[in-house]
Amino acid sequence: MMRALTPAVLLLSLSGTPVATDYGKFDAVRIETETVYTMETTDFSMTRDGEPVDAPFGRGGGGSEEVRTVVQIDEVAERRDGAPVLVRRTFELVEGTSERERGEEVFESELECPLSEVTLELSVDDDGDVVAEVVEGDEPDDDALLEGHALTLALDAFLPEDEVDEGDSWDLEPEGVLRALSLDLDAALFSEPEREDDGGGEGRRGRGGRGRGRMGGGSTSTVFRQAEWEGQATLTALEEDVDGETCVVIEVELEASGDLPEPEFRGRRDDDLLARVPGSSSLLESTYEIELEGRIAFSRELGRPVMGEIEGTIGTERNMERSRGESSMTMSIVREGTFTWKVALSDHDE
Repeated sequence: MMRALTPAVLLLSLSGTPVATDYGKFDAVRIETETVYTMETTDFSMTRDGEPVDAPFGRGGGGSEEVRTVVQIDEVAERRDGAPVLVRRTFELVEGTSERERGEEVFESELECPLSEVTLELSVDDDGDVVAEVVEGDEPDDDALLEGHALTLALDAFLPEDEVDEGDSWDLEPEGVLRALSLDLDAALFSEPEREDDGGGEGRRGRGGRGRGRMGGGSTSTVFRQAEWEGQATLTALEEDVDGETCVVIEVELEASGDLPEPEFRGRRDDDLLARVPGSSSLLESTYEIELEGRIAFSRELGRPVMGEIEGTIGTERNMERSRGESSMTMSIVREGTFTWKVALSDHDE
């Protein structure tokens, strides 16, 4: 069971410390982010008409790993009252890969990243909304990929709104968690390929090699994007050396739990084996639990965050039933995995 977060109370005092990004202290910053998801089937069972049956592919499938890398440069071109109103954001690199094991086979796939090597100009319109325009690189086919971008740094969402002292805590809103981890833009930066029937053909190799293909499949990142987040941040140090910079350190605790969306049976995969059995299906139980912790380092001299690292675990459980006439099949699958997120910020010199 996950422990419940105790309500955080932000304690303010006259000697509090402001911890807020100062956009007047820098012109351009380079941001390198790597996110890694791993999952492994830890328990699997199938029955037919109440009798256990052997499952193919070694208890419902093997492990998987997804790696997502983003390198971007934010250049503050114009400010108003100290806040950015015009930002040029260059996605120098956007790359996503995944590897999935099934029995003795390993499948590799690459995500489509339409904004890689694209520069956006972000500005504010008369209604106060952020507008994104492509100024370098290929225009994406889908205009929705230009929505949801913000002028400010993503890590600002983890910073306190008021002055704080060492030991003070504050609650993190669900939207802020999505923003800080860049999960709000995940679907725009990484477009998952259409799933193909992996009953043979390219993308399929034995354990001795690696196949490259476009075998899609449900991504663990989808769970993180749709999660019902609760979070708490605590200022744990006012002065700590972090990679040669004297920093304010903020520790972060995040958790989420709830129901998983019903899977779409569009292809053959380790967790949709019942899709191959004709008949009607019902999802009896489908849940997830996520627990994460980490820290953010903020340099008051530089006026911005310099790094962040968060890691933790995710667990999912699905129980499904499929019936045809008087015959029925059930499947139970438990998967456990890890989440690792690292971001590094540095001054960018032209």
